[in-house]
Amino acid sequence: MKTSYSFIKRYFNDTRFNKGEQIRFYNFWDTQLPPEMWLARFIHHHKLNSNYSEKINFYSVLGPVETLKYRRKGLNIFFSGENMSADRFAKYREVCEQNPFDLSIGFNTNESAESIRFPLWILYLFEPESTYEDIKAKVNRLSNATIDNRTRFCSLVASHDWNGIRGEIIDSLQSIDLVSSGGIFRQNTDELHTTYNDNKYEFLMQFKFNICPENSNYEGYVTEKLFQSIEAGCIPIYWGSDNRPEEDILNKNAILYWNQNENNDETISLIRDLYSNEDKYLQFINQPKLLPGSENIIWGYFEMLQHRLRELTS
Repeated sequence: MKTSYSFIKRYFNDTRFNKGEQIRFYNFWDTQLPPEMWLARFIHHHKLNSNYSEKINFYSVLGPVETLKYRRKGLNIFFSGENMSADRFAKYREVCEQNPFDLSIGFNTNESAESIRFPLWILYLFEPESTYEDIKAKVNRLSNATIDNRTRFCSLVASHDWNGIRGEIIDSLQSIDLVSSGGIFRQNTDELHTTYNDNKYEFLMQFKFNICPENSNYEGYVTEKLFQSIEAGCIPIYWGSDNRPEEDILNKNAILYWNQNENNDETISLIRDLYSNEDKYLQFINQPKLLPGSENIIWGYFEMLQHRLRELTS
């Protein structure tokens, strides 16, 4: 295996990061310590490692691809909330296909025993210790998110615009009113940081609409962005997942869809109408955001993850 400086640096950083832990994370975000990670908490809560003495190693794509080639002793699991079908992840995808992990977890599945669907948005919305009743209560809150008396137009929180979709939407909506961008991309307000202490939820709660497209379009690829918009009580302006996101969970009529590089005059006109007409806005925003029975589908994801991890650690 050809090594690189970035791999060697990451290797030593990950070694220090995971020192003394049974559940370890490689190429993951480093904003939390291993015991604080969602997946580690899930395993501890369900006592999935109580009879398993080997290491449980989780790998992702936030680092050199060589890290995925260097498998440790014990259980090796791949997790990604990214669109692994995108060109930028081709090398990672190739490694996973050539040398399959004991289990792969992500937004899609290859319909094998080594792969299960567990989309990233679940980690943002639900605690790993959640019971069925917890999930049912959260689904009810999401579906009936309160909107108070917000008057500001539209928000965006993004760090980039790789595919140009965010800039396209902003430019199309500026004729209606100011789109407040609190992230790095096209930032025109610093209040996300200075007023709301980088709390995205509190920032979004000020606005009627939120621009929340995915980084790329692929069937079934849905991240936390759309659900965060719903949770904050915004009307989402969405692009991604072939504009059919989580069809068995989300009420498609409560979302506005953008078509990239196409005529969106009807959508723009509807946004203008909803923004200027309070009665129409209230009628639209007060629709249930999630479909009946959504809690059962989400709980099914929890049960499947627990089942597969228990099989691997028994």
